[in-house]
This record gives sequence, C-alpha cells and structure tokens, in this order.
Amino acid sequence: MRVLFLISGKNVPSSRFRVLNYLPFLKQAGISCTVLASSPEKYEHIPWLGYRLSYLLKRITRYLHYLYACLRPFDLIFIEREIFDVPAYDMELLFLNRPAKCVLDIDDAIFLRYPEKFQVLAERVDLLIAGNQNLCAVARKYNDRVRLLPTSVITGKYPLKDFSQPPTSKPVIGWTGLDTNIPNLILVVPALNRLAEKYEFTLCIISASPDPIAELELNGVEVRHLVWSPETEYHDLSAFDIGIMPLEDDEWSRYKCGLKLLQYMALGIPAVASPVGVNAEIIEQGENGFCADSIEAWFTSLEQLLTSPELRKQIGLSGRKTVEEEFDVERNSQRLIQFLEQTRGETTTE
Repeated sequence: MRVLFLISGKNVPSSRFRVLNYLPFLKQAGISCTVLASSPEKYEHIPWLGYRLSYLLKRITRYLHYLYACLRPFDLIFIEREIFDVPAYDMELLFLNRPAKCVLDIDDAIFLRYPEKFQVLAERVDLLIAGNQNLCAVARKYNDRVRLLPTSVITGKYPLKDFSQPPTSKPVIGWTGLDTNIPNLILVVPALNRLAEKYEFTLCIISASPDPIAELELNGVEVRHLVWSPETEYHDLSAFDIGIMPLEDDEWSRYKCGLKLLQYMALGIPAVASPVGVNAEIIEQGENGFCADSIEAWFTSLEQLLTSPELRKQIGLSGRKTVEEEFDVERNSQRLIQFLEQTRGETTTE
C-alpha cells in the first residue's frame, strides 16, 4: 500500500502526534509512506516575506505536491486536519479528485471555524479519522465512515520519572503549550498565588515566548520559562513534579484531545486538569490524576500533590499505566493500519 501524507509541518503538534509518530510502525507493516509538509509550516510565515507572500508560497508548494501526486500511483491520500488554515478548500478538492482513496484526520473542532469547508470535505472523503468521541459524533453527521483513533504518544520515548531518590529541591509545577494557549493559565492563577503564600515551589512554563506570561498576574510565584524545542522536549518536561492543564469550558476546548495531559502521564508526572472534553474521560479522579473545576479544587489538588511525594509517585505511576494501555502509538498503530487497509480495499459506489 502506498500512502501520501499531507501534513502541516514537522513541528506542528497535529502532524507530529497524528502522523509522524506512526510512520515507523506503518513502514514495518510494509506500507510505503510519502510525507509532504507545508512550507512554510501551516501556521507560520517568513517574517521578511510577510503573511500574504508566505501564504502564496504555501500554495505554490502545495501545487507542486499536487503535481507530484498526479505523477505517482498512490493508493491513499491522507490529509492531516486541512491543507490551509483558511475557509477556502479548493486545494483539498484537487487532491480529493485524484483516483486514490482519501482520508481526513481531525484532532480539533475545525468545523467550528470553517463549517462549510468541513462539511464538504467530510462528505467527500472515503475515511474520516477523529481523535476523540466528541469529534466522531460531529463527523458522523456527514459521513458514516468515521473511525476513532485517540491522540497517542510513543510511551517509550518518555523517560519515567525517577522516584527512587528523595526530592532535593522545590517541587516544580509545570505547563507546556502554544503561546496562544497561555491565557488558559488564568484559571489556575488564584490557586497558585494562594499556594505560594504557604509553600515553596517553582512554576515552569514551556512555550515559544515568555511574553504572554506577564499578563497572568502571578504574585509571589517563582516562575521559570523554557523555550520549547523538539530536541529538549522530553528532558524539559521530565523536570516537572506536577503537570497542569487548565482549560476554559468553551465549545472549542470540549473537542480537544488532551495531548499535554497524556505527555505528563507518559512521564509518570501526576497531572491536574480541567474536566473539559476528553480530559474527564482520561482521568479517573484520585487514581491516575485529578480533575479540578474550581479555584478551590485546583488549590486542594495541587496542595495534596505538593505536600506528598508518595502521592505524586502513586498517581504518576498509575497515569503512566493508563497511557501504556490506551494511548500508546505502537499499540494504536495496529488500529490505524487496519483503518487504512480497509479503506483501500473498499469499492466506492456512487
């Protein structure tokens, strides 16, 4: 089987966790994988070129990719999320008109931003893969060939936290994510400020830039910022003692796939998260993590973890087990392979 993957960019989370992590396992199964990425990456632009010309360059690149697809015999064309982050979908239709079967993979509620675009693509593709049940439910309104593939991690790449040595420094409460998501931390700021009055700890934020942190009004909290890098990601995350994932309970967040929560858990780091969307399904309260839906709940959960290394170990190990059993790429790659093989073998009827 020959599959063409159209991805957003090698550093884009949806590309990394929904496509690139699976490639070694697909290739082991004898699947020929060709990956063509947006250039510049889908959500980026070249500063000296500006937004308009950068977008033009992206379109030229994708036209070249389309010509390549015309010259090579692919069985499947796999579109990760969407080709461009715009309402138009003419480029997607070019690829969908190729003789190959087409697959659309979604890990966010793109139908909230571009409803017409999503409906047209969802109705046209031969397979729609979604990252959680909430996304599946919407996708099934337009296509009955919808399959669930939860966003997963390569557990073996995440070093399990060493619990054998007693802590020698202040505990680290950590968060990682895009700069645009830093405002979610506002939900936990009151609890962090209260905790800082009673306990010593460091708040570590991993993102592209420290600039948005200044808007959080953290009082008395020791803050450390690390610039996100694919080369140091696992090492930087492993320095956390507690991971947090606050989310606004809005329509967009209810369709998210809980990636940072899974990353914390894969490392054996106990996590506290807002019970929004899939987070409430991943976490078994007090067993493999904590859900917090109020300032008081955030304060209580974080206080318990800050003051008890044994509880951090217990929750962390249970979280790691959850990821190994349900959200591991190697395990779920068999599901993806099955989806692709079934789709290739189906006879299209008009």
